[in-house]
Amino acid sequence: MRYLFIIGLIVASICKCGGEDMPKSQDTGTRPPALAGSWYKGSADELRKDIRQYLDKADVKPLADVSALIVPHAGHQYSGPGAAYAYKAAGSNIYKRIILMGPNHQPYRFKGIAVTGMSAYRTPLGLVEIDTVACKKLLDKGGIFSNQPEAEMPEHSLEIQLPFIQMVFPGCKLVPLIVDSLGDKDSRTAAEALKEIIDGQTLLIASSDFTHFGESFGYVPFKDNVKDNLKKLDGGAIEQILKLSPDGFIKYLGATGATICGHNPITLLLHLLPAGSKAELLKYYTSGDLTGDYNHTVSYAAIAFSRAGAAEESYLLGDAEQKFLLKLARQTLQTYLKSGKQPEVDDSKLTPRLKQKFGVFVSLHQNKQLRGCIGNFEPVVLYKAVMKQVADSATGDPRFEPMTAVEEPRTQIEISVMSPMKRIDSYKEIIVGTHGVYIKKGMHGATFLPQVAPEQGWDRDTMLQYLCQKAGLEADAYKDKGMEFLVYTAQVFGE
Repeated sequence: MRYLFIIGLIVASICKCGGEDMPKSQDTGTRPPALAGSWYKGSADELRKDIRQYLDKADVKPLADVSALIVPHAGHQYSGPGAAYAYKAAGSNIYKRIILMGPNHQPYRFKGIAVTGMSAYRTPLGLVEIDTVACKKLLDKGGIFSNQPEAEMPEHSLEIQLPFIQMVFPGCKLVPLIVDSLGDKDSRTAAEALKEIIDGQTLLIASSDFTHFGESFGYVPFKDNVKDNLKKLDGGAIEQILKLSPDGFIKYLGATGATICGHNPITLLLHLLPAGSKAELLKYYTSGDLTGDYNHTVSYAAIAFSRAGAAEESYLLGDAEQKFLLKLARQTLQTYLKSGKQPEVDDSKLTPRLKQKFGVFVSLHQNKQLRGCIGNFEPVVLYKAVMKQVADSATGDPRFEPMTAVEEPRTQIEISVMSPMKRIDSYKEIIVGTHGVYIKKGMHGATFLPQVAPEQGWDRDTMLQYLCQKAGLEADAYKDKGMEFLVYTAQVFGE
């Protein structure tokens, strides 16, 4: 009897597919943890130690331009090793928002996607702030999107990811979604709606385990060579995912009946990925590999998706697009200096790339001397960003007096379209002329665009000394232990 009780606990911890008692919250705006102390450590110190150990043991190199992950969601003793591979691979990238999509394991069912109405989720490590603006935007659409606290409050597929997110991406806002019954048409509709809140600093995560095998899960498609057959079965599903084929993935599940609990979030994620994305399987294993018991076992896979294939296509502008933006910038400068208004633009004739969101800086020069430079790393619709930054550079740069209309004809315009920023471990990784650099220490921060150092004839150390002084720090502060370094590239073009 005691043996059966222990087995029951193991199965529940591997992947709880039944209901739970709903946790009670004293703060109605914050979702309390339902799993702390059971599925993962309830002490903040012990939890941090656990996460660090998982990350340290994950034998994976950081990947650039990671846009999405598939991460397992069982108790940390089972899913932690695989989750660490995914989070460590994405850890060098910078995100402001994470859209976390998990399946509904509760007996309470609904159709569509549950969007939180909370302002924060809590774990022993503290609060994870919700992107309430993005969530409200989805809820306002209605239809597929609704608030379902009966499913949200006890659901483990989202909560189990939070300690990793807090450790690897501290301060990142969360959009938690529970994806329940969702047909192909609704999945595509949901993807179009979600794309409105996705930019270059958004990470997508589909929380999912793979095949649940055994009598306890009601799925025993084979009885011999379970380990090898499971690997083959899961491999077929993973193959479709690596091909970025939502249709192929759904068809494979229909043909095999593979019990992949997060198939709906995975399908939605595949619909959200841009064409040309690259997928990589980082880690695959089963709970049976850990316990030696293959009579009931759950499979886990960590998969990363990068924009590598699509980044060049979507980031670099063609000659015609560059000329259009420079002409628009000139028209904006002329109009704004005369009337304080921006010209009207018919965006129906613009290329899709000109309406994508990027960070943009605009620099104004006179006689090869800087006359104004304002920009923003926050991605904004490109043509609108150029218009705003031209006006701000002319009249809002605090280093200069506002420009007058008389100066406009002798002013040259330069536009820098930014890539997403990436964190690096050491200033020695900076490549002068390639990397723009943003430094941060405490409340101090400053940036130089990639072209600044070559224009000034600076080497890396000289550039960093001037950058530290720009940030209000000592010139050699870049050598301090607490300094953070972020780098980016830019496509720079001018008149």
